[in-house]
Amino acid sequence: MNKSILSPSFKTTLALGVIIALAPWLSSCSNSPIVQDFPETASPGAEVSSLDADINTARTLQVNVLSPHNFEAADHALNSAKKSLDQQKEAKVTLHRVAEGRAYLVRSNEFAKVGHENIEDVINARDDSVKAGAPNLFPSDFKKADQNLKEATADIEQNNLKNVIKNRTTLQASYLDLELKSIKQNALGQVRDMITLAIQEGAKQYAPQSLAKAQKCATDTDAFINANRHYTQAVAAKTAEAQESADHLLKITRSSKANNKVPSEEIALKIENDQNAVSEKDAQLNSKQKQLDHKQNQLTREKDASIALTAENKNLAADQAFNRSFEEARLEFSNNEAEVYKQGNTLMIRLRGLEFTTAKAELKGSNFPLLAKVQKVIKDFGKSTVIVEGHTDSRGGKALNEKLSTNRAEAVKDYFVSNTGSDPLEIKSVGYDYQKPLATNKTAQGRAQNRRVDVLITAEEPGKI
Repeated sequence: MNKSILSPSFKTTLALGVIIALAPWLSSCSNSPIVQDFPETASPGAEVSSLDADINTARTLQVNVLSPHNFEAADHALNSAKKSLDQQKEAKVTLHRVAEGRAYLVRSNEFAKVGHENIEDVINARDDSVKAGAPNLFPSDFKKADQNLKEATADIEQNNLKNVIKNRTTLQASYLDLELKSIKQNALGQVRDMITLAIQEGAKQYAPQSLAKAQKCATDTDAFINANRHYTQAVAAKTAEAQESADHLLKITRSSKANNKVPSEEIALKIENDQNAVSEKDAQLNSKQKQLDHKQNQLTREKDASIALTAENKNLAADQAFNRSFEEARLEFSNNEAEVYKQGNTLMIRLRGLEFTTAKAELKGSNFPLLAKVQKVIKDFGKSTVIVEGHTDSRGGKALNEKLSTNRAEAVKDYFVSNTGSDPLEIKSVGYDYQKPLATNKTAQGRAQNRRVDVLITAEEPGKI
């Protein structure tokens, strides 16, 4: 997503002198991009195929929801070019459609970059829900979530970041919920169907004990997935246990029903236990030598499984600890003081309430209470790496802003070092001048958003978020 999607053939065409120039895309997306047609020597078929491939790649990178209007225009131009090619129209007609599609695709990629810089958490949540199968399992809900996201990103195309930033938590939550529902459906769908079938066949009458056990096992697995959705190995183990319990329920229900005696479930369970005992004894007699031969392998596998389980439990504990730290950090600040976000295993604190004198880097006394709260979060977070980032708007030139952003980040870092007693090597500072804007630098409101200090805290032993 850090580079516009361009095919090799298109780059060659650029080298020959074809330039697709965009209108000032950050000013307004209502204007069509300026399009310079391909030279007459270009191949319509090759260029259509290349654009088709690049649009498909952009779709997999979620550009279609990060810049919906421009992407739709690019796709429409592609379809028009395909139709023109099929109808064997003049080459220049087809190539003009391709050039239009290229222009819109380049612009949609640029807006997608802005989306990544502002709603990366939403984009990641959507990707996770897709991987979990949400588009196929819950198509209506997924379509609704995508529509809400497109409405928000359409505002980005109009250079309006206010709504998308305001609604990012709601947008992320909708995809997280879809991901969780999909994981549960994949894990427990068959289990629930089997329990339902057993009830239809009389489980409440003929196998109430087994029914209660199977239902509890399914409920426990559901709760486990709520807390550990990304720990696939542990989820698979719990799911297998629930599936086994459901299989047993259906077996006992049918056996008890066929026996037609009272108390039938006890009789069915006794028959099953007797059969299992005989089968187990025969298996022991027939496989004793084989068990001895494989004993060493079994011990090795058990040791490996124990190591893997220990590692997974460690990751789970770290994950839970990080989530607790995130929630505690979020509650430390008011909306006017700071925004707190999760970025993988990194906690980012965006200091909205930190103010500097214009073109200066000295901290004000009014800043100390806010920095003290950040200092407390750093201390409570445990052993970690801390990076202080300074950002400016674009006024004053690159050299001045590079120095100013670096000095402001350094001032905040020095405050933390002097007040926490931390090794200076554990807290780093960096200035990005105006390389990473949150909004346009063409308005006073946008410049105010871009002048900021971000504090990134990364745990040394992170859990999976």
